[in-house]
Amino acid sequence: MEARVGKLATDIEHAEFFTPAVPVAFAVHDSARPGGMRITIRGNAHALGDLVPRGFVRVFSQNRPALIPSGESGRRQLAGWIASSDNPLTARVAVNRIWQRLFGEGIVRSVDYFGSRGETPTHPELLDALALRFVADGWSQKRLIRSLVLSRAYAMSSAHDSRSDAVDPDNRLMWRMNRRRLDAESLRDVMLAVAGTLTACGGGPGLPLEYPENTGGLGKGGVNPPSFRLARFRPEQEFVRTVYLPIIRSGPQAGPAEVRNVFDFTQPGEFAGQRSVTTVPTQALFLMNAKVLKRRALELARRTTAVPGDDARLDGLWLRVLNRPITVAERADSAAFLAEVRNLDPGIAPASRELRAWAELCHALFASNEFLVRL
Repeated sequence: MEARVGKLATDIEHAEFFTPAVPVAFAVHDSARPGGMRITIRGNAHALGDLVPRGFVRVFSQNRPALIPSGESGRRQLAGWIASSDNPLTARVAVNRIWQRLFGEGIVRSVDYFGSRGETPTHPELLDALALRFVADGWSQKRLIRSLVLSRAYAMSSAHDSRSDAVDPDNRLMWRMNRRRLDAESLRDVMLAVAGTLTACGGGPGLPLEYPENTGGLGKGGVNPPSFRLARFRPEQEFVRTVYLPIIRSGPQAGPAEVRNVFDFTQPGEFAGQRSVTTVPTQALFLMNAKVLKRRALELARRTTAVPGDDARLDGLWLRVLNRPITVAERADSAAFLAEVRNLDPGIAPASRELRAWAELCHALFASNEFLVRL
């Protein structure tokens, strides 16, 4: 009885703290009297030096710098200067990052560094032309992406050519498409999509604060501010896109987002325009044993076995997972694999053995290079 009363007290405290109210958001606004900043000597806010007026870095300003009115902070003028057609750096950086996202490597491969610390562009004229078109199209990323994915360069095969590889092993001259492994978010999302369980919605608030076990320090007059710990997910969060899941900054990701721990997810607090791509044994172990793969494989197996006949099932499975027809050799290997798994435990009901056999085959396809890598 005492434990139940204590839980009710916690639930009441939680409900009172999260009583619906007018939504608010953190934002910035100009101060009543904007002005220059004092130099902080050695970073000490209490040791102030000379007053520095607001302005722009002159070495970056080809034309006359924008004037900052006395009653404004300069944020609006700074935004206008960054997105100005007279400032080529912004458009080049944006175009290079979009190119890198689509092709695997940027025209400037050091996407985070443009200048003396970075690499020179492999195709400088192409970078300038794309930057000019990007600005002329109203800074539309959709138009830029459309033009790139419809290009011959994007449609190139990733097949190896020994003569080209001997001349340009790093593919800097774009004689083939780069092979790229799916990132952590894409890997999880595509498994959900193939299994037919991906939820087509925005996901709602990322942090499930409606559960009392996820919060702490809500009492009035507490010494510490309210805290949050991710002890429980919403059931539907297992099926939403990974971008809508909360990110744990203080430790490994948990629950539906555990795939981030293995496949080179970059914490949002880090500075990384391009993620590193590693190949380590823990990734293979994850693909073999993770619950998320076994669940998606079982869901896909249920969807596959709804069709009668092994041949029809294999045809549909290959098209759904690998986006191509199954070959004669693969059909024979799959039939032998299914027969072997069906005979592993004769004591299980035939329907359960059948579902398990197809689930194991689906799991094997999820862990295959052709599924994990954009060939």
